[in-house]
Amino acid sequence: MIKRLAIVGLFTGVAHLSNIFILKYLSTNISNDTISVIGEIDSLIILIVSIVSFGIQLSATRKIALMDDWKKEYYDTQSARLTLCLFLIIFSLSGFIVTKNILFLFSPIFALNGDYALYGRGKPELGAFVSLIRVIVPATTLFIVSIYWREQLIIIYVVSIIISYIIAGIIVSRSLKVSYFIKPNLKNLKKYWLHLGLGIASVLFLFIGISLVNVISFFYVSSTIAIIYIILKFYMIFKGVRQIIVQSFYKDLTKVAVALKVDQMATIGGLILFVSLAFFLDVITPVFFSEDFSSYQNTFFIIGLAGFVSSFTTSTGARLLLDDKDREYSRNIILAAGSTILASIVFYYTFGNQLYLIALSILFGEFLLSFLNVVAISEKKFLLNRFKSISSFLLISALFIVINSFIESSKLIYITFLFVMGVLTLVTNRNKLNVI
Repeated sequence: MIKRLAIVGLFTGVAHLSNIFILKYLSTNISNDTISVIGEIDSLIILIVSIVSFGIQLSATRKIALMDDWKKEYYDTQSARLTLCLFLIIFSLSGFIVTKNILFLFSPIFALNGDYALYGRGKPELGAFVSLIRVIVPATTLFIVSIYWREQLIIIYVVSIIISYIIAGIIVSRSLKVSYFIKPNLKNLKKYWLHLGLGIASVLFLFIGISLVNVISFFYVSSTIAIIYIILKFYMIFKGVRQIIVQSFYKDLTKVAVALKVDQMATIGGLILFVSLAFFLDVITPVFFSEDFSSYQNTFFIIGLAGFVSSFTTSTGARLLLDDKDREYSRNIILAAGSTILASIVFYYTFGNQLYLIALSILFGEFLLSFLNVVAISEKKFLLNRFKSISSFLLISALFIVINSFIESSKLIYITFLFVMGVLTLVTNRNKLNVI
């Protein structure tokens, strides 16, 4: 387990460092209007990918993990994804009205990337590497183009994303020894109908995060969109790490002990995120953002709290799917995401263009989803066991928060906090990780 985590962590770490670097660069060197457009493009591509997946990817991953004849399931799923994209291409004509919608024209390229199968086949290391490709190619392109060809930045950035998906798809097909190009088949579209609930849930889930930009961009001003995009991009890095942990142990999450350990690791990360954003913001903003981001304390506090609260139930979504509780899984996400979207609209028309209100909508959605998943799992002492597993980490965090309140925030205190939390994590989990 340690070796697997180390390799996955290496690739994921490099990907996230690339994201962090580009976030820092964008916040200090690119205009808010351009950042706002980049944010809308990113969130729309994520939305298109989720529409293509539309529930069948979750089901296919589960079947690919459990079936001997998994290639048939893979081909049928890929065929269904590509067939749906033929209809999405028609929707790209709306790009004459809303320019960014032209991206639907490239949906078949997104569909041909079958990296979900890597996790089903127990290859999370390669899955993490493919994810790295999809991150580092656009990030590097964005950096270079912003220096030499800033006028064409948006177009070249979109092209780099498309190229990264092509490279990723070819790597996946060769590693799994399957065909990259799949014939579309209208019959396979029935998969979407069979997994309608999961499909709606998989699309809406992203709105408890960065895809909320697709909604709020109709109301909030571009400067607010630019700032919240960068903050949510940072938040999605954290959520991506949690998802990698889940995917790395997907097959074993039916075991209560493994699920608890996954949730413990995720919650430790959530606690570090919360303490960092809530109490050491002056230290981390110069590192990850421009210095003026330290003035958005309320927004960062709420986002950090959202990450911590939702970490307790990191494994629950996958567990519900593995237990064939698709209905509960879908219902919970639909309710939580729908509430997030509704809250963001209500907050805007009630209180106006306030940045922290967007973060508050995310917190509300994360809390509701966690609550509903805990109820659906129906595991005795679920929350109590997870609080016990991080009790020592809570005490250490409280100690550093107290120290920080008496001494002005400094890099030394924060680095010491991270070091102590890291050592405690290794000491606490060393033997248990080897057993799992």
